[in-house]
Amino acid sequence: SGTSEVLGLMTDRPADAAGLLRVAWGRDLWQLGGPSQNGADVVPWLARITGTGAGEAFDALLAGPRASSPVIFLPFLAGERTPYWDSALRAAFLGLSRAHGPTDLAYAVLEGAAHAAKVILDRAEAATGLPAREVRIGGGGSRSAVWRQIKADVLGRPVVMGASDEPGLSGCAALAFAALGTFRDLAEAQETLFAPAAVHEPNPEAHAAHRHLHTLYEAAVEALAPLSRALQGCAPPPLALEGVSGDDFIPPPVPSHPRSTA
Repeated sequence: SGTSEVLGLMTDRPADAAGLLRVAWGRDLWQLGGPSQNGADVVPWLARITGTGAGEAFDALLAGPRASSPVIFLPFLAGERTPYWDSALRAAFLGLSRAHGPTDLAYAVLEGAAHAAKVILDRAEAATGLPAREVRIGGGGSRSAVWRQIKADVLGRPVVMGASDEPGLSGCAALAFAALGTFRDLAEAQETLFAPAAVHEPNPEAHAAHRHLHTLYEAAVEALAPLSRALQGCAPPPLALEGVSGDDFIPPPVPSHPRSTA
């Protein structure tokens, strides 16, 4: 989980699913999944457009009040790779009302990235017939405990954060040790070298709510994809205020209310 995310279901059998990539990692070890185009990069983008900043400022934003109705975010700020492979897809907020504020947008962004991961996981599990026992996570996008819990609640699986600050390098070391014969295979190397630092169990009530939202999320992706593609061929309209001075703006009249008499 870095600037973008890579999710893969590791199994002992090969399988294929629409839009997913299959990778062989050694004897009886297969990965079904693929890279997203968007991941932790959605956080600095939201911090910039809301003027909240990142780091502690963003954590403070997450601690704010939330509206009673949810907002769905499609996290396609730069198109999407797995499983749609469509560079024309674009992001969108759905369900906004006057009751929503920056905190609602922040949660929608984090949840949207988690729902994107669930699309991949659902397809991989359906293709292999094997449910994931847990989701192991690392990288810059894994450092937020709030986001890890959101992913556990959306995916409905325990999310385990690894102790290594550089899981990519740890994976390279596991590959090298397996190739040298230090371990029997990559699976044994991974199990030996991996150390958990935190475990987040899914909240049953939150997972039930996210299951319903995920149905709406997938419907929104399908419904808005043609509009995203159509927008790619459109030029922006001229500036509305071009050639207009401040004196040309006439505000609407303020309605008058008769005074009540006692």
